[in-house]
Amino acid sequence: MNSLRARLLLAYAGLILAGFTALAVLAGRQISAGTVQDFANSLGEQAKLVARVLKEPLEEGSEHGLDQAALDTLLQTYAEQAGVDALLLDRDGRPLANSNKSNANETVINAALEGNIGSNTQGDMAYAAAPILHGDQVIGVIQLAAPLSAAQTLVWERWLALGGIVLAVTAVAGLAALWLATTLTRPLAQLQQAALQIAQGNFDGRLPEKRQDEIGEAARAFNHMARQVEAMIDEQRAFASNASHELRTPLTAVRLRSEALRQDDLDEVTARQYIAEIDDEVRRMGNLIQDLMTLSRLDSGRLEAGRERIDSARLTRQLLAEVAPQAERQGITLHLDMPPMLPAVTAGQAHLAIVFRNLLGNALKYTPDDGQITWRIQAEDNAIHHTISDTGQGIAANDLPHVFDRFYRVDKSHSRAVPGVGLGLSLVRMIIEFYGGAVWMESEGVGRGTAVHVIWPLQKPQD
Repeated sequence: MNSLRARLLLAYAGLILAGFTALAVLAGRQISAGTVQDFANSLGEQAKLVARVLKEPLEEGSEHGLDQAALDTLLQTYAEQAGVDALLLDRDGRPLANSNKSNANETVINAALEGNIGSNTQGDMAYAAAPILHGDQVIGVIQLAAPLSAAQTLVWERWLALGGIVLAVTAVAGLAALWLATTLTRPLAQLQQAALQIAQGNFDGRLPEKRQDEIGEAARAFNHMARQVEAMIDEQRAFASNASHELRTPLTAVRLRSEALRQDDLDEVTARQYIAEIDDEVRRMGNLIQDLMTLSRLDSGRLEAGRERIDSARLTRQLLAEVAPQAERQGITLHLDMPPMLPAVTAGQAHLAIVFRNLLGNALKYTPDDGQITWRIQAEDNAIHHTISDTGQGIAANDLPHVFDRFYRVDKSHSRAVPGVGLGLSLVRMIIEFYGGAVWMESEGVGRGTAVHVIWPLQKPQD
């Protein structure tokens, strides 16, 4: 009884039964009253017919004298045949004949004496009276009386018919309610099973999407959610794998070099080299952790916009100086195309550094030895347009729309050959859009280089 289908079925059937029962009661009362009234009216029609039959005996009686015995016999015979009590009155309302000592009903008799057909009910009896006319003159009145038990029988028959109709309609409505409840609860059961499968790690379960109603929309929304969750889980697994590698590699290098330094048997040049490499690895881990913290603040909406006035030219030269040693080791030429004067931007210097450090790092990772990287900066209306282009391996057309997606790696088959966890470009886009800017990437194809465009507004739009 706790199931949704049972509750829906009981609710629908109960409402329908209550509604039809109420209608049946109202209709039954109307039918009961109408049946009694019809019975009284029918009795009035009978009285009218009897008045026509009695017209001739009364007319002859007024001329030659009333044959009382014949009149009593005639009235008694009709009363027995019709199953009624008959009372004959003269034009002054005095009884002339009575089939069964029937009581006079003044209401109907007075109506008949005025030339009308009267009908009425009193107690358990129905009365009707009709005038006996000679021309326009009332020469007598015939009153018929019958028990209402005959009418009550008709009433009960109609009540039983109404009850049968209510039960039949309720049964049909119950079947319809059962069908409706089933159509509503079956998708819920399928949804429950699919949700349990997802909870157990099976993302293959999907709901049918054929229906065009709200349940179909819910099924499509659930399937979309399942796909999103599956993609998110895959991304998280890739992130965990790549992040552990990115952290394990520098930690291993730091541990090995620190152990070698503790042995104190290294020459001065090697010791300085190891210290420099330790410093590089620590800086690399620090940048990764800073990226993760920034990404977390962006996701939770807790990142605060910087309000520093930053000299774009100075920051550009500083970042190029940072990557110059690596570029030199790879034989990559760095070019800077920048006007002598650039307007200052309002932002957080750390945020700007994260953006362009990631973009320069990507260019260095994917540009082969002896390649070129060009950083072009132009001042535009209320913004600065940065373009970082390289002669690297380029990006395939089907990968280009996804390069800014979180955890997306173009080099899926060489994820260990090229360092990174697939968060850099996603973080770049989120920071740029946080400051009201725009970023996009262009590439003519694999092996034909890449260009990244950044539009950075001079001031962050007010929220």
